[in-house]
Amino acid sequence: MKKYSKIAYIILILIILISGFVVYKVVNKKEPEQAKKSKALADVKHLESKFVDLFNQMNNISFDNYKISSTDIKGKKSEKETQTSGGSGGQSGGGEQSGSSGSSGNFGNSGGSSQSSGGESSEQNKEYELQGTGVLTGEKEPNWEEIKNDVERVYTTLYPATLDLYEVQINQEDIVNFNKEYDNLTQAVKNENKDETLGELTVLYDYFPRFVEKCTDEQKEKIIINTKSYIFKAYSVLEQEEWGVISENINKASEEFTKLVTDINNKENGNQYNINKTYIIINELQNAVLIRDKEVFLIKYKNLLEEIENI
Repeated sequence: MKKYSKIAYIILILIILISGFVVYKVVNKKEPEQAKKSKALADVKHLESKFVDLFNQMNNISFDNYKISSTDIKGKKSEKETQTSGGSGGQSGGGEQSGSSGSSGNFGNSGGSSQSSGGESSEQNKEYELQGTGVLTGEKEPNWEEIKNDVERVYTTLYPATLDLYEVQINQEDIVNFNKEYDNLTQAVKNENKDETLGELTVLYDYFPRFVEKCTDEQKEKIIINTKSYIFKAYSVLEQEEWGVISENINKASEEFTKLVTDINNKENGNQYNINKTYIIINELQNAVLIRDKEVFLIKYKNLLEEIENI
C-alpha cells in the first residue's frame, strides 16, 4: 500500500512540474509576441500621424491658432547705420588733401561700412506680429515645397515600420502594396497634383485599419482608426464636391463610432464626455453636406480631428 502511495505521490509531483513548465513556456512565448505587437502599433500610429498631417496640408488645415508674420518697415534706418554714415563722412572731409591712393582707401572702407549697416538695417527694419489662422482666412493653395519635403522624410519612418509589421504576421502582400502605393503618392506630390495626391493618400490610409487589427486587441483603437478612414474618404473628394460620396462616408463613420459611444467601459474610465462630443461633430458634418459648403465642412473637419485626438 505504501508502495502505491509513493508512486502516486511521484506522479503527482511530475504532473505539477510538467504543468508549471508548460505554463512558463506559454507565458514566455506570449510576452515577446505582445512586445512585438506593441512596437508595431507604435510604429503604425506614428506613421498614421504623418498621413494625417499630409491630408491637412492639402487644404492648409493647421491646429495652431496663430502664426508669426513679419513686415518690412520702409523709410527707417537703424541707429548704428546713421552713426556709421557720419563717421565715414568725417574721414572723407579729412582726406581731401591726401593723395589719390589715400582717397581710394577711405572710399573702400566707407563702402564696407555701408554694406554692413545695410545688412543690419534690413534685419532691424521688420515688424513682427501674431496673426490668427483659420479655414476662412488661410491660404487656399497647398504649400507644395513643404509637402514634398515631408513626403520624402516619411521614407525614413517607412522602412523600420515595414520590418516591425512583418514581425506581427501582417499579410505580406498588404505591406508590399502599401510601399508601392507610397511611391505613387510621391509621384503625385512631385507633379503637384492635388486631386491625385488626395486619392493616393486615401488608398494608403485604407491600409491602417488592417495594420491596427493585427497589432492590438483594444477595440477603441480599431474603432477610431476605422472612423478616421471614412472621414478621410469623405474629405478626399471635397474638392470635386462629390456630396453623395461625402454623405455616404460620414454615415459610415457615424455608424462605426456608435460602437464606441455605446461601450459601457468608457463611462468607467471617464472618456464618455469626449466620445459624445466627437460623435456630435461627426454628425454635424452632415449639415455641411446639406448646405454644400466646402469651407463649413473644413471647419467642422478640423474640429473633429482635434477632438478625436483627446479620446
